[in-house]
Amino acid sequence: MKQQQSSLQTFQDAMRNQSFQLPTAQQDLIDKLQQDIGHQQAQQEAGEKKSFPALYFVSLGIPREGLLPMLQDAHRYGIPATLRGLVNNDMRQTASLMFELSKEDKNIGVQIDPTLYRDYGITTVPALVVTCPGHFDIVRGSLPLKAALEKVVERGECAATARQLLGGQP
Repeated sequence: MKQQQSSLQTFQDAMRNQSFQLPTAQQDLIDKLQQDIGHQQAQQEAGEKKSFPALYFVSLGIPREGLLPMLQDAHRYGIPATLRGLVNNDMRQTASLMFELSKEDKNIGVQIDPTLYRDYGITTVPALVVTCPGHFDIVRGSLPLKAALEKVVERGECAATARQLLGGQP
């Protein structure tokens, strides 16, 4: 056993100052991963967050006959419908409700992000947030998304963003 340990120590000492070249494909992958990690760290340090021109805050607690048109409008205007969290803190229940809604319209969807509720001070839904550099406008209440965007066009600081979203409608 002592002889094996001695042999291992000799091998480790011999290898200590050696360098080995990885195959090019593996080295390229490592370089790309390191670069991606560096970009992610830089974004986190800078406090950057993916931003959207608008966000539509909704709840799966809204009755189906009201929620479905809201989600369809959000899809039509390319605005992410955003939930605060899971239904009863249960992923299965949330997925089941979304599955049932998607039977009526396969194009609808939601994202879950409680931090956006905090960032924009959203405490009641539905609420539309339209963003522009350095500002955002909030329209609260249950009115059609088109009407909410038109309100921002008429009186908001982010009128240009709202106008662009309205113009992008099919």
